[in-house]
Amino acid sequence: MGVRMKIHSGIDAKHLMRMLGESLQKEKEQWKSVFHKKNGDGHMDSLGQHRDEAISWILCLNTKFHFTPETVALAVYLVDRFLLLVKVPSKYLRCVSICCYYIAAKTLEEDEVIPSTGDLVKGSDYECSVSEILRMEAVILNKLSWNIKYVTAIDFLHIIHSLLMCYYPQLLNGLSNMTPSKHLAILTQKLLKCLSDHQITTFRPVTLSLSVISHELEQITPNWLSIVMMMQQMTEVDSGSLIRCREQTGRFLAENSMLQTGYSFLRHGSSCSKALKRKAEEVEEDDDIYEGIKRLYNEDFGIEMRMSCGSEGMYQDIDQLSAVSAM
Repeated sequence: MGVRMKIHSGIDAKHLMRMLGESLQKEKEQWKSVFHKKNGDGHMDSLGQHRDEAISWILCLNTKFHFTPETVALAVYLVDRFLLLVKVPSKYLRCVSICCYYIAAKTLEEDEVIPSTGDLVKGSDYECSVSEILRMEAVILNKLSWNIKYVTAIDFLHIIHSLLMCYYPQLLNGLSNMTPSKHLAILTQKLLKCLSDHQITTFRPVTLSLSVISHELEQITPNWLSIVMMMQQMTEVDSGSLIRCREQTGRFLAENSMLQTGYSFLRHGSSCSKALKRKAEEVEEDDDIYEGIKRLYNEDFGIEMRMSCGSEGMYQDIDQLSAVSAM
């Protein structure tokens, strides 16, 4: 993976299934969970807390530099992978974080939007020199053996969401002023926020993505559980992991007032709104994320997504996934 995923209108479910199979295989080869040890009193090592503060800083930093969600997710992955290899004193975590952020940008972003090292340091308001950034960047790349092309939770989010739009084209019909790109923007905001919790990122990227999606489906359709079960089978996520991840992401999103989106339903008193009993409110979105995702879905060009219908086709494609993953 490691290159920005392009999922455009007109892409069919067969190709998406192949992309999913290839991503699952890469995840199997690449992913290692970072567990932060507990102290004798049962509390989490302070490194986990400092790591979360550094990741939150990256998310805040991205409001200035406006890199893509893929870049942010890759930066978080690089931080966690480096922490798996090196015991980093907390005072150096911000330096590690900004370097991983810069490495991710140079890997995924267009050259013209990547700032110089000096501009990056100045724009981040981080008290360090350009030479310190360059030195730390070299350390990180060497420790990672220059292997920085990883599949992330954002990559899986795009694939799974596109599959949902293929197999359930009616999924968003009951929502007011909702498009696939707007819906994906909502999911992206929540997923990126979840990456700032080290306990959540102990789960596989695909498990985290499916967990965030499942919470969102629960709000918009009474049939959410059957859809999630099919997506679970498709993504090879075991039930125990998904349940535990849902519990943690649900608790985290609730604590950060992000669990309920407040969708506005078209038909007052419809089956969805009755079953879910959600208060209709306007959805506030991150403009940068939304605009980028609009381009991903080619909505600016007025191209409608070609969608196949129902779960029958999904089950047929699931049967082919194991063979695709093995390729």
